[in-house]
Amino acid sequence: MTFTILLVLTTGVYAVMMAGVALAAWRASQQPRPDPLGDDALPRVAVLVAVRDEEQTIRRCLDALLAQDYPRERLTIYVANDHSSDRTADLIEEYEARTVHRASITDRAAPDDLARGEALSEPRVVAVPVGAPNGHLRGKANALHCAIGVSCEEVLLVTDADCAPPSYWARRMVEYLMEKRTRGAIAAQSIVEGQGLFASVQALDWSFLLTSASALAYLDLDSTAMGNNMALRRSAYEAVGGYAGLPFSVTEDYELWRYIRRHPNFETHFPSDGRTLNRTLPLARLRDLYMQRRRWARGGLRAKPGLHVAYVLTHLAHLLPLIGFFVAPLATLAVLGAKWTAEITLLWVGLAQGGRRRRLWAFPVFQLVLHGYMSTLPYVLLFFPRIAWKGRTL
Repeated sequence: MTFTILLVLTTGVYAVMMAGVALAAWRASQQPRPDPLGDDALPRVAVLVAVRDEEQTIRRCLDALLAQDYPRERLTIYVANDHSSDRTADLIEEYEARTVHRASITDRAAPDDLARGEALSEPRVVAVPVGAPNGHLRGKANALHCAIGVSCEEVLLVTDADCAPPSYWARRMVEYLMEKRTRGAIAAQSIVEGQGLFASVQALDWSFLLTSASALAYLDLDSTAMGNNMALRRSAYEAVGGYAGLPFSVTEDYELWRYIRRHPNFETHFPSDGRTLNRTLPLARLRDLYMQRRRWARGGLRAKPGLHVAYVLTHLAHLLPLIGFFVAPLATLAVLGAKWTAEITLLWVGLAQGGRRRRLWAFPVFQLVLHGYMSTLPYVLLFFPRIAWKGRTL
């Protein structure tokens, strides 16, 4: 009886909490959009991409960035190669040589030549060497620190090598960032591409996590940000000391977001807008997904204490039903029905962006994955706190 009461209370309260999150997510999606900016009003932008052993994905990423609907002369792509051991460096240099050559031709070309030369409309790609790790400047934070150091633009867009932003991405993110002078950082959602069961499970998982983050931001509560889809003002980045002045974190994007959000002169914003979506590739193996969630969970431990209450509740709401099937099966099915209804509602709101509601067919398998990592991650992090990422232990 005691277990049943605990099961009903924890899972029931979790279901109510997620229903509230779904309502907040829907309200966030109804917020007004910023006014479009004409080409003359768009600022100079640096797109930052930190890479390590990305020869399989870097071409897709750079091709998408070069195809952005943004004035060519106001967009520069800085690719920081963090000591890759494959052909990543060679591929970056190819793009750099090609775009620098075209930029030099454009500078010398007559107006009639520019009108005829579609190939002259590409932004410039700049290869950035990454120095050796130095203290807390390690991993992706070190690579981004180096890229920001060689850039000069006030607006910084951040994405990853396994992403292919839609052509309107840069313009939409800049419009949100420039909407308010005090807006220091923008984060937006990313969607998982790919077909099949495992890709659809990951698409649901990303939407579940990021729609929740957007809802928390709408409620002005502590939330997270995804480093593959961010926009920053350089002035805000420098005001918090940059990555050189921040403590080390395996989720450097969240760490930077937290500091800008708490700075008295700046605010953050997490729009729920399908026009700011980025596109990322699915992971190939279930083990990789679990390790990624483990890294995210470790970074999330730096959240405010109030959010840790929600963490504990979420953990219990996924662990206790697994036990409940053997102890109190009827009560377990009842509370799971409430839980699933709230979670499907949240996903229904989040998946509306980009027209992805058809992915809900994978919901049963998504639940197995969700229960698997939500119920075990606290204990794995307790006994195995070190994180392996890109061949390094952090």
